[in-house]
Amino acid sequence: MIDSRRFRWFQAAAALLLLFGCSGDSVPGKERLILSNVHVEGYPTAQGLRDFERRVGEDPLLGERLALDLQLGGVLGNEKETLEKLGFGGIQMACTSVAPLAEFSRTIGVLTLPYLFRDPEHMWRVLDGEIGEELLGSLEANGLVGLAWYDAGARSFYNRQRPVRSLEDLAGLKIRVQKSEIMREMVEALGGSPVSLGFKEVYTNLYTGAIDGAENNVPSYRSERHFEVAKYYSYDRHSTIPDLLMIHRGVWQRLSEEERAALRRAARESSAAQRGFWRDYVEEALAAVREAGSEINEIDDVESFQRAVEPLYVKHAALYGDLVERIRAVE
Repeated sequence: MIDSRRFRWFQAAAALLLLFGCSGDSVPGKERLILSNVHVEGYPTAQGLRDFERRVGEDPLLGERLALDLQLGGVLGNEKETLEKLGFGGIQMACTSVAPLAEFSRTIGVLTLPYLFRDPEHMWRVLDGEIGEELLGSLEANGLVGLAWYDAGARSFYNRQRPVRSLEDLAGLKIRVQKSEIMREMVEALGGSPVSLGFKEVYTNLYTGAIDGAENNVPSYRSERHFEVAKYYSYDRHSTIPDLLMIHRGVWQRLSEEERAALRRAARESSAAQRGFWRDYVEEALAAVREAGSEINEIDDVESFQRAVEPLYVKHAALYGDLVERIRAVE
């Protein structure tokens, strides 16, 4: 959990930094914006960010004003650390999963509820519409401005012990989850034992047996080489949690209205491109892990998994009930 008092102190420090224009090292005639992401070069999220970088550089307004500095592969820390840096102005932009963002905005945490969307098409109709705009707006009270949603696919379980075909197969397994309370509650509801770890810590903990498995999409399973130490991948598609490209509000406020519009346009055009990169990479990743010996299986009785997590909807009804109904009503 992000310490709210420390975060407020960081925000105050950031205001002073931004007031005096100390948002990053200067590039002659341009403002340098550090953009952090945990994924490696070539991963579809990184490809999308490279596309965003190109669009900013080629824009006749932004190209003269801004210089993006992409820091990929988690070199600036895990997603929680990245969000803290973004919050206090240590970096100016980030693209992270929505899951740790729930610590900044309880509202956006609705997207971490399991089995919330019927399919990917339903998710994009929600995120690209009125509800998606409301969720982006919920971040501004904490000093962040959401620019565009990025595809992060459907998350499923994988482990080193056995194929998961039923709830009984998941029982007792130590499963890594993101730093998200709802993700922890989901694994507990399904009979597993959740362990919160940073993204880059998963391989080592699988290798040593400190955890039995994790849950993520196929591209991450491949790119982080988790298939080498956890060969059983079981499709239950419990979560479809997007990534989000963000900018610090102080930097945003220094831009003119025209520059803001251009930056948001570049971000959303990069989002459309990133979704295509994602589709291509999923097929490639699935073929690669199968060739390496991974066993991929569907879970036939997904309804039993959905029933098991219904108590989460009851527990969080006061916060998310109306929003869940609106999401489910989107055709």
